[in-house]
Amino acid sequence: MSQATALVPAAGFGTRFHEDGPKALVLLAGKPLLVHALERLAASKRVSSAVIAIPGGCEAQFEAALRKSPLPYVLVEGGVTRRDSVARAFEAADPKDDDALVLVHDAARPLVDPLEVKAVVDAADATGAAIAAFSLVETIKRIEAGKIKGTVPRRDLVAATTPQVFRAGILRRGLAKDGGPEATDDAELVERVGGEVSVVLTSRWNIKITYPEDLAWAEGWLARAGVTP
Repeated sequence: MSQATALVPAAGFGTRFHEDGPKALVLLAGKPLLVHALERLAASKRVSSAVIAIPGGCEAQFEAALRKSPLPYVLVEGGVTRRDSVARAFEAADPKDDDALVLVHDAARPLVDPLEVKAVVDAADATGAAIAAFSLVETIKRIEAGKIKGTVPRRDLVAATTPQVFRAGILRRGLAKDGGPEATDDAELVERVGGEVSVVLTSRWNIKITYPEDLAWAEGWLARAGVTP
């Protein structure tokens, strides 16, 4: 049974929630977003441990939140960008075997389905790199200066989410490449060095908590599932 080491970028702040502290520690149904995410990764039976990239000076807050962590973990100071945070977590994980699996998952995706985590890890084990994504249902418009300039066919489009799982050697090459615009996910780094990435279509429940309404939606989803504070 293949297992991965999780790299969890959690160095952002929840400014859109009007919170003073780290976004990963915003409470959802009485637990930090990060703890929900780790619980679901652990439940997949495909994740052995986690390296969590956190804001500088926040170690005590994270240690307190993770007193009952479902996974063994290491905390590292994150960087200015997501790429920096993932790179620092990767370095701390120190996967000497290029064939080892590393899984990147956003702390702000607390509702990821453990079965879907398993499916992405297994796909990466078979192909070398795989990500979770869901099909688009909205009509996508390209705009300039507030006006529509075209409609983008959505048949071949997906929305990339996490987890994203890679052989360590593949992600190492992606993180090492300099130049180009800032990547918004780790699969893009792998694409830039010629890596092929498989896609595992998953549910739309795996939302990223970005705005207050996302948090309210997640609270309602968990309440309907019988999870209460």
